[in-house]
Amino acid sequence: MAAVTTFVAGCGSLPFGPWIEIPLDTPHRMSVDQVEAVVSSMLTNNAVKIRKQLRPVRVTRITLVPAGQRYDVRFADGSPSGGSFIEDGPYWAIEAEGTFRTCASSCSIYGVGVVIIDDQSGQEQGSAAREPTRPSP
Repeated sequence: MAAVTTFVAGCGSLPFGPWIEIPLDTPHRMSVDQVEAVVSSMLTNNAVKIRKQLRPVRVTRITLVPAGQRYDVRFADGSPSGGSFIEDGPYWAIEAEGTFRTCASSCSIYGVGVVIIDDQSGQEQGSAAREPTRPSP
């Protein structure tokens, strides 16, 4: 049987709010507003770190993903990126515009991406570009 999902538009940073998907059978601790605040804060802090805002912060989609279910990252044009996330508990996938910064052996920045937030801890679990990345200044 297919799970029923609620789709809500209307709260958040777009004129009509981000697209919101919450499966009715997936309990969650965090509210949509809390998730959006975590991501907005993260993107604002990234802009401060690199002393440059790539794009104004704008959350475009918020999806609650059930435990064990894969979230496939797509580029902004809708094509597959090859990246995906899967978590043991429910998690939030937030697609947004802003200033993303990821660092490993080097740092990359990008203006459109997805952030994964653990529903229980409220902590970022990762992020991925939804557009080509460029080296951090």
